[in-house]
Amino acid sequence: MNSTDFLLVIALPGTLMDAASLAPLAAALGYPFRVEVLGDKEDFDAELERLEALDARPAVWLGHSLGGITALHLATRYPQRCRALIVLASKVRPGGPLGPQTRTRQQDTLAHGGMVELVRQQLAPVYGLDAQDPLVDSLVAQAQRAGNARFHLRHRYLAQRPGLLANRLEWSVPVRALSAQSDPLSPPRCGDEIVGCVKGAPAEHFTLENAGHLVPFQHPQWCAQHIQTFLAKVL
Repeated sequence: MNSTDFLLVIALPGTLMDAASLAPLAAALGYPFRVEVLGDKEDFDAELERLEALDARPAVWLGHSLGGITALHLATRYPQRCRALIVLASKVRPGGPLGPQTRTRQQDTLAHGGMVELVRQQLAPVYGLDAQDPLVDSLVAQAQRAGNARFHLRHRYLAQRPGLLANRLEWSVPVRALSAQSDPLSPPRCGDEIVGCVKGAPAEHFTLENAGHLVPFQHPQWCAQHIQTFLAKVL
């Protein structure tokens, strides 16, 4: 038995993803975590309240992409529920390729071409994947399981993002940020900004070269190593 046997880790996948996107990471870590798929509530505030009420114990929140954004919001709103944060390929502020115009284009593609076309033609290239990459099939299956309604709700969350828009951002919980050098959605400077907002707690950022936005999916061993080192250090 080790220290992780009593550790509550809640993992939040990214947009159009579910537990399958984090399964390689769970296997590499060697212990399970609870996965909460985003998109249950009509607005982001209500979704944060839902997550906060999952368990009375403070948790380690592990989030990829939109999941990382959500974890940062939780630490802003409910710091007492956060033992530590692990954010993968995520960012503090809105902006970049997934702005309002891109989200509108994605919604149009979904409405007229369907989920498969959205993933293969628009999302896969941004994730650094060729349309025929076997990983794309997994992303399509996850997106289909999520469904159109969850997709639109997650876009709504990105548009609202109420908690991190203040000029002064500050967290007081341990944070480990992991990013990928070739990620256009959350480039390494986003990880630098995240750890720069942590005051009075350990915070480090590490970047993997020759990797893209799906870093926990494609490079689970690298992520697991950093997560294990981080948890051993701060808990």
